[in-house]
Amino acid sequence: MEPPDFEAVYQQYAALVYRYLRGLGCPPQDAEDLTQDTFVKALLHMEGYRGDCKLSVWLCQIAKNTWLTQVKKDRRQVPPPSKEPAAPDHCLCEWLDLLDRLEEPYRAVFLDRALGCRSCGELARQYGKSESWVRVTYYRAKLQLRNMLEERRPSHGEHL
Repeated sequence: MEPPDFEAVYQQYAALVYRYLRGLGCPPQDAEDLTQDTFVKALLHMEGYRGDCKLSVWLCQIAKNTWLTQVKKDRRQVPPPSKEPAAPDHCLCEWLDLLDRLEEPYRAVFLDRALGCRSCGELARQYGKSESWVRVTYYRAKLQLRNMLEERRPSHGEHL
């Protein structure tokens, strides 16, 4: 497979990767930096792109993983939470923690479907499974996340 012209790839997909990162909840300045990081990683690992999925999907996967790594690193540098009500950032950290607890392929399928970056057909081809398998895996991932959330919520009689 002929390697693509990387400048053309950047011109074609940089805005898409940036919008994707913003859609994940990444702040604008971080999204700009992570877009650049995504393309650096893609350039360094271009031999890893086999053409099994669209180039845009591959780039978004790199962007998502780069962002999740950044969030985890930032989360470790944050002081312990206070007893005040949860802020939106705390909610994001809680979701990331729950997602970390999902086993593969549930985590990957859930993220790719929930964020709308990959179709059932693309995921089915990636895993060598049927589209029904993708839908069932996505549904089971949602159930696992819902159950984990239920476990974290205090019962009616408990106080925080």
